[in-house]
Amino acid sequence: MHLIKVSAINSTNSFARELLKENPHLPLTCIVAKKQTQGRGQRGTTWSAEGGKNLTFSVFLPRPNISPVQQFVLSATIATSVISALEKFELPRLKVKWPNDILSANQKLAGILIENIISEGKVTGSIIGVGLNVNQEEFGGLPQAGSMKTVTGKEFRLEEVLDVVLRELEKGFSELSEENSEEILNTYKNALFRRLVPSTFRDAQGSLFTGMILDVSPSGKLRVQREEKEEVTEFDLKEVSLCY
Repeated sequence: MHLIKVSAINSTNSFARELLKENPHLPLTCIVAKKQTQGRGQRGTTWSAEGGKNLTFSVFLPRPNISPVQQFVLSATIATSVISALEKFELPRLKVKWPNDILSANQKLAGILIENIISEGKVTGSIIGVGLNVNQEEFGGLPQAGSMKTVTGKEFRLEEVLDVVLRELEKGFSELSEENSEEILNTYKNALFRRLVPSTFRDAQGSLFTGMILDVSPSGKLRVQREEKEEVTEFDLKEVSLCY
C-alpha cells in the first residue's frame, strides 16, 4: 500500500479525492494526517481528534470487487478488519455499533466514513476515512467516547497501530468478493453491539421504543424485533439510532 503522510489538512477523504482528480489511476493508497481540521463522520457529523495522539487517515481502494448493490459488504469488511487489528492489542469487548462505529468496553474508539465512487453502474473506487482514538484521554462533552489508552491504561505507538490496521484492511480487501459476501456479513453480524439484547432505540420522529437487534440485511439495513410487534422491522441509516 502506498503511504502518504501529511501534517495538518482539512480532511483526508477530501485530500484523497483531490489526488484522484490528478491521477485517475491512483493505486491502493493511504493518506495519514497528524491533524485534521475538518474531519467528517457519519450522518453529517464532524470527527474531532487531538493532534499527535490519534490516527486520522483515508485509504483509497481502486476497483473494489463488489457491485453497487453490495456496497454494505465493503462496509462490513472494513469494520471487521479494524476489529481484527485492534484484537491484536488486546482491547476488551470489541464490537461494531451499526453501521460502522468501533467500540471497546462500550466506549467509541473509531468511526468510519466510506465514500464510494460509482461510474457506469460499477463501483470504480472507494475512499475509506478512519478516525481512531489511540492515546487521547479527555473527550469534553462526549461521555461515550474513549481511546485505546482509556480502555487499557497503556500508551501505544501510532506507527505500530497504523501498520497493523492497514495490514488487516489489505487482508480484508483481498478476501472481498461476491462469493464471500455471506461469510463477511455473518462475521459482521456476530460482532454487532447489543445484538440479541433488549435495547432502547429512537426513531426518525424522536420516539423511543424497545427492541432487539437481530442482524443486518444484505443491503445494510438494521433488522430489529420490536417489543410491541411480532414482525421484524428494517431500518436505514437515518431512520433509527441506538440509545446506550
